[in-house]
Amino acid sequence: MAYIRESDLKAASTSAQRTQYASFYIKNSLASASKSIFLSHSHKDRDLAKGLINYLAPLGLSLYVDWQDSTMPRITSRETAQNIKRTISELDFFLILATPNALESRWVPWEIGVADQAKSHAKMAIMPVADSNGNFQGNEYLLIYNRIELDSLGGLLMRDSDNSWTVGEVKSWLAS
Repeated sequence: MAYIRESDLKAASTSAQRTQYASFYIKNSLASASKSIFLSHSHKDRDLAKGLINYLAPLGLSLYVDWQDSTMPRITSRETAQNIKRTISELDFFLILATPNALESRWVPWEIGVADQAKSHAKMAIMPVADSNGNFQGNEYLLIYNRIELDSLGGLLMRDSDNSWTVGEVKSWLAS
């Protein structure tokens, strides 16, 4: 297994075929989605988030991204924090798009803390994003969470936080 690379997510965000495929699944599954995920990420990584959305769309889930939420205030405020905190608590899962920008963000570590209090360990995961050499330079505290990696065929798999076992496909994680 390997970490997904920035280049993979950027390619997925601009791939017309993958975007069309994701759009089809999002439109057809949003109302019937049985599981929901809060995506914690840096707004500087909007293209990477779009790529991740395209990767996850076929799994039939609802993926919450704050910049797609029309109820969010235009200017960051106390209301923004309250909305995020409420949404993290309400949704089924919490996923961190772990990039250097996310780790430098003021919001992402706060969101992780909120989720850590609101969710069980099994409902949280990180998606480490590797550099062009395949390396991930994450903060130590991220290592306590399960993570999503690519298998040899480009599929998404869950790995336990202590590297002792593979949890299985992401779809199985979402069914838990």
